[in-house]
Amino acid sequence: MSKPKILYIQDAMCIWCYAFGRVLDDMHVKYGNDFEFITYSAGMVVGESIVEIGKMKTFFDEAIPKVEQYSGVKFGNKFHNLVCEGTFICNSIKPAIALTAFKSLRPEGSVEFAHDIQFEHFYNGKNINERDVYIELAKNHDVDADELLKRMNDDEFHKLTMNEFEQIKKMGIKEYPVVLGQTEKGIYALSKGYIPEKDMDHIFDMFKKTVEKEIAQ
Repeated sequence: MSKPKILYIQDAMCIWCYAFGRVLDDMHVKYGNDFEFITYSAGMVVGESIVEIGKMKTFFDEAIPKVEQYSGVKFGNKFHNLVCEGTFICNSIKPAIALTAFKSLRPEGSVEFAHDIQFEHFYNGKNINERDVYIELAKNHDVDADELLKRMNDDEFHKLTMNEFEQIKKMGIKEYPVVLGQTEKGIYALSKGYIPEKDMDHIFDMFKKTVEKEIAQ
């Protein structure tokens, strides 16, 4: 019998996903032996939504203090500088393709890799549309940087990523982050939005008990 799955739906451009990333990191460490964790990219900023970050300054000025206060996660000064400088292009596609490529090399590390992309952007102020970010991330996550970049430039991985966006859209998921649990009997909605670690731990524990009941039947 295969492991039940945790389906984590997030986006590299999502500030609440950045805040929630460390919670999922900890859940992966604690429950990695119980569940297979799979991270998906939602495609939040694509098409007409792609925009220079400077045009989002009012949004970030209002939203970031709320996220920091509620979650305790900090946004770095270099990110604030990036917003003020204004020319970075907010676009979900490149980091999503990077995650797709990474999953083909080391799928068990997808939760941490996705969070680290967000950390590089929202804390370290990196331009996550540039290849150098992924060279460094590849080294930090024990994958070959040249192979990761090769796959990121392969049309196959672009198509896989676009299909993933469509899959999430068809599921009706429009706000992130979302965590789903999947067993042989179906899919369970576990959480939506930012959830504190203590509460998320309880949710995972309850899902684990649900799985145990299913197996016993």
